[in-house]
Amino acid sequence: MIDGDLITAREHLFKALGDRTRLEIIEMLIEFGEMSVTDIQAKLGKEQNLISHHLSCLKNCGLVKSKKNGKSVIYSIRDKRISKLLAITDEHVRSLLESVLSCEIVKGKVVRMPLKVIK
Repeated sequence: MIDGDLITAREHLFKALGDRTRLEIIEMLIEFGEMSVTDIQAKLGKEQNLISHHLSCLKNCGLVKSKKNGKSVIYSIRDKRISKLLAITDEHVRSLLESVLSCEIVKGKVVRMPLKVIK
């Protein structure tokens, strides 16, 4: 490990997986095996440069791999254990669904604490 810090590595992994588009890409690659940027773009209906950007992140983090196929680049999951991680995550999230979906901090809303009046 670069830092030798497992917590930092976990943080980076969860940041990589903490984006909806990247999660959608991972799910599609798990389901379909191999896909090009064009295939992914067609299924997600998002701009090609956005898909390429997210694939670059996933590749840089070691979650996907790529290979040249003529003029196309084909992406696939690097390590099949990611599907197990997502299955465990789904199980955990289902047990906490209401709490997870209502967390104001994660949703990015500012939680305002009442001001204490000093007399």
